[in-house]
Amino acid sequence: MPNRTVYRRPEFGILGVVCALTVMLWGFVPAAAVAQRAKSPSARDFYADDPACKVKSVEKQPAEFENVDKLPGREFYAFTYLDAKGVYQVYTNRARRREGATCITCEARPGGPRVDRNKPMISWHSSGNWLMVGVERDNHEFQWMPKSWQRGLLQSGIWLNIWITTPTGDRWYQMTDFKKNPSNGFVGGFTPDGTKAMWTEIVDGNVFVNAFGAWTLYVSDFRVSPDGAPEFVNKRDITPAGARWIEPGNMSPDGRRLLVTADIGLKDARGQDQYSLDLVTGEVRNLTNTPNVWDEHGFYSPSGRKIVFMSSYPYRDDPNSLNVLSLKTEFMMMNSDGSRLQQLTHFNVPGYPESQRGNTVAALAGFTPNGSQLFAVVMAPEFRKTNWVITFEGRCDR
Repeated sequence: MPNRTVYRRPEFGILGVVCALTVMLWGFVPAAAVAQRAKSPSARDFYADDPACKVKSVEKQPAEFENVDKLPGREFYAFTYLDAKGVYQVYTNRARRREGATCITCEARPGGPRVDRNKPMISWHSSGNWLMVGVERDNHEFQWMPKSWQRGLLQSGIWLNIWITTPTGDRWYQMTDFKKNPSNGFVGGFTPDGTKAMWTEIVDGNVFVNAFGAWTLYVSDFRVSPDGAPEFVNKRDITPAGARWIEPGNMSPDGRRLLVTADIGLKDARGQDQYSLDLVTGEVRNLTNTPNVWDEHGFYSPSGRKIVFMSSYPYRDDPNSLNVLSLKTEFMMMNSDGSRLQQLTHFNVPGYPESQRGNTVAALAGFTPNGSQLFAVVMAPEFRKTNWVITFEGRCDR
C-alpha cells in the first residue's frame, strides 16, 4: 500500500493471517473437503455496460514472482521470490522476468538486514531513488512454526519492519522497530507523489479479542535529510472511527482518496467492506455495503474510474462462502463510486475455462497501465498460488 502498479503485493492481507492462524490453532482441513453449495449468480446482478470491459479471456500464467512492483513511468521492476533456502529475496531488472535479474538482498550489506530474513513486501518511491522493503524481524514468537506457515503470516505483514533501500541495495535504513507487540508488523508504501508514506500497524494481535487483530492506519511525511538519509516525520493516526482492522489497497491517481478494506460498524470482521477514505476531508464512504460478504483487496485502475477487488458476493447465498476454511471468491469490478458491479471470473463455477477444483480464492488483481488487462494472483486449496491474466475486449479503463 499504496499500490501504484498492477501486479504487486501477493501477500494475502488479512486472509493470510487468518488462514495461517487457523492452521496453527486447529490444524489443516482441505478446502475441497468442506461442503459447499455452488450457486451461479443471476446475470441481472451484474453489469457490463461498456463493451470494452467485457472479459475476453482468463488465462493461467507461468508462476515467476511472488511480488512485483514496476517503477512508475519506467521499465524497471522490483520483485521477490524464494531463494534456494526458501527465503524471500528482492531482485531488480529492466524487464519483467527473472532472467538477468540482480538480487539486492542475497549478500550481506553494511547496516542492512540479515540475508536469512524474509523480504516479502516491496514498494517503489515515485522518484526511483528509494525502495520500501518489508523485512522479517530477527526474532519473533512463532519461529518454531514450519517455514511455509511463517511465510503465510509474513505475507500479511506480521513480524515485518519497514526498511528503505536504494535500487542497488547499497544503502539500507531501518524505519521502524516493532517490539512492543510480539506479533506487530505492517502493510505499507508511498503515496503516488512520493511526499508521504502510509502504512497500517498491528497494535493488538490478540485474535481472541478481535478476530483479525487490531490495526491502526498511519501517514507520515517522507523526506530526505541533508546527509541523504530517508526520514518519516510528522507521523499521525488516520484510522477511520470504528475500524478494528484496516488494510490499504491503493490511492486514486490524484492522491486524494485511499481505498481500504475495513470492518467499520461490523460485528463480524469477515464481512468487511471496501471503503474510500478522503485524505483531505476525512470522509469515509462505504462502496460495497455487504456485511455478509468477504470483500477485500480493492485497487483503483490507472485512471481511477474503476475498482477491481476480490469478493464472495457471487456466493452470498452460501453461508460457508465467507468462512476462512471454505472461503471462495471471484474478481469483481465496479465504478469508483461503487456502482455497476461486474463479475469478471468464475473460478468456483464448473464449465468455465478458469474453473478450479475445490474452493478457490481470487486473491489479488490490478490493471495494466493501458487498462486492457488485469494481472492476478489466485489461491487454490492447500494454499497453492497461481498467476493469471484477465484480458478485456478493449481498454476498459478509458
